[in-house]
Amino acid sequence: MLAGPDAVEDWSRAGKYAPNCLEASDKVIMVVGDKSTSFLEAATGKRAFDSLNTASDTGMGLFRYPTACMDGVFYLLYDTPSPPGSLAAFDAASGKAKWAINLAASDPGGAKLDRYYSRDYVAAAGNTVYVWGKVRELGGKYSAEDPTTGYIRAFNATTGKRLWQVDGTDINNVLAPTSGSRLLVSSAPPGRKAHHVQMIDAGKDGARGWKMSIPHSLFVSTGRALACYAAGVFLFAGGTGDTLFAVDAATGSKNWHRRFKANNGDHVRIGAPFSSLDGTTAYVPVGSDLVALATADGAARWVARLEGGDDVGRANMFQASLKLGDRSAQCSADTVFATDTAKTLWAIDAATGRARWRYSDSSQPDGGFLWTVGGDRVFIASHLTMTAIAADGR
Repeated sequence: MLAGPDAVEDWSRAGKYAPNCLEASDKVIMVVGDKSTSFLEAATGKRAFDSLNTASDTGMGLFRYPTACMDGVFYLLYDTPSPPGSLAAFDAASGKAKWAINLAASDPGGAKLDRYYSRDYVAAAGNTVYVWGKVRELGGKYSAEDPTTGYIRAFNATTGKRLWQVDGTDINNVLAPTSGSRLLVSSAPPGRKAHHVQMIDAGKDGARGWKMSIPHSLFVSTGRALACYAAGVFLFAGGTGDTLFAVDAATGSKNWHRRFKANNGDHVRIGAPFSSLDGTTAYVPVGSDLVALATADGAARWVARLEGGDDVGRANMFQASLKLGDRSAQCSADTVFATDTAKTLWAIDAATGRARWRYSDSSQPDGGFLWTVGGDRVFIASHLTMTAIAADGR
């Protein structure tokens, strides 16, 4: 059972506004609010650069995450008084904008706009930035039986120049790994029609690659795919939701699979898997358990188990098991961080599965903490207060 000492805060500072999204490098935290974006020094919490006049009143949520960080550059989906719907890249070392573009200008159709493209997620890999969301016909009529149409748009990370776009009803969820050039998408057709996962090849301007049918799908709502990428392998749930598949990202061939069974006989459903930074380990949340598996062959390395209940008397579970977004669990070089339904953030030794520390905050929302990892620190927002904790808890 997981048990550990209370975390020792590295620093804690109050701000003027409550943030709605966080992103961090090892040196700087980008704090996104309703009316502005600010930058703080990771080591002290003091202001690093001047704030920016960027509005983002929706912030992060179950179907939206507007920030990313890659190779010392922050990426942000935001609005300004004019024009709305923009994407910008900021140098994390200086806070200066590298480029900014209006996304509506790159919508297909030019001045004759007959489709609306929501801008829900941004991700970066190598020299490419991806934006994706849903497509809606303006003035169209929709029903619950209509399949969702999604899109992916790629931009050059150095210049912001648009590279390519793909869309279709086969793009419902998207996994854009932080390395490599292959994306994983999944469909979510209405009713009992067959689901499938599919590779999108960014190196070939978004061309569709291999496709695999799966009898059960946890990819039921548009957003980030409930999958992860590790060392050239895509990992995702299939079967009746109780089996983890490891598939070669380039070919679609199945490397291995592992079925999970409940100790008490209840049906198991895998949550959103995630991987270590080096890709050698995959972490699978299964209710109150977090299982570490070797990416190469699926061999179990350790199991971390929660005990007790949450604040309404239900069994305590890892938030990542509930499939509510993708920021319920993150990793640093040697530590696994995961939140639970009892509003506790755990720091778990990646080598042993033992807890290094725990941080509880009853004021956090039921949907999970507002937090992020940058370098060897965790940053947590609680209303107007930002708190930093070192990964080793000291």
